[in-house]
Amino acid sequence: MKSIVLVLFAVLLACAAKPTAAAVKPDRHPETTRLGDRAPDFALRTLDGKQTVKLSDFRGKKPVVLIFGSYTCPPFRDVYPTLERLHRTYGEKVAFYYIYIREAHPEDGWKMPRNQRDGIMVKDPKTLDERVKLAETACAFFKTTIPGLVDTMDDATDRAYAAWPSRIFIVDKEGRLVVHGEPGPRGLVPAARAAEAWLVKNVK
Repeated sequence: MKSIVLVLFAVLLACAAKPTAAAVKPDRHPETTRLGDRAPDFALRTLDGKQTVKLSDFRGKKPVVLIFGSYTCPPFRDVYPTLERLHRTYGEKVAFYYIYIREAHPEDGWKMPRNQRDGIMVKDPKTLDERVKLAETACAFFKTTIPGLVDTMDDATDRAYAAWPSRIFIVDKEGRLVVHGEPGPRGLVPAARAAEAWLVKNVK
């Protein structure tokens, strides 16, 4: 009898120690690319669903700035105006795309107090239509002029670039990664600076 009680007590302790799904911090995808690698190709729909943008179509034509992020990432919201400024300066010679990926801090996942203070309390989308609607909300918030694309619900492009929770890349005309920013939050500001330095040097 005593041994049974001890076993039950151990099971209860294990259950109590196990974190809830909402408390678990999502892992970043394993690193898949390095500076100088060929950028993984993708074909993603625009927000209105009327077009599909394929990265490889720009090869030999113009560089591409890839901006990965979501509405619920506060550091991404902070750095986005810098990217808008770069787009206004270089957008005629360089393609810019904001790629909307899975939420960084949804209310049913890894919550962020600042989002609650800012009134940005949304759940992680379960369908592509829900993700598109959140992407539209984010673009309205940013007053963005950068074209938006939406990652698929299997997060294929996010995984190919190990982009979650937010990240910045530049792909040159040969299709190589020439700016390979570290993931947010810490990597965002250095990546934005690196992107600007590359654009100043290489785009005339």
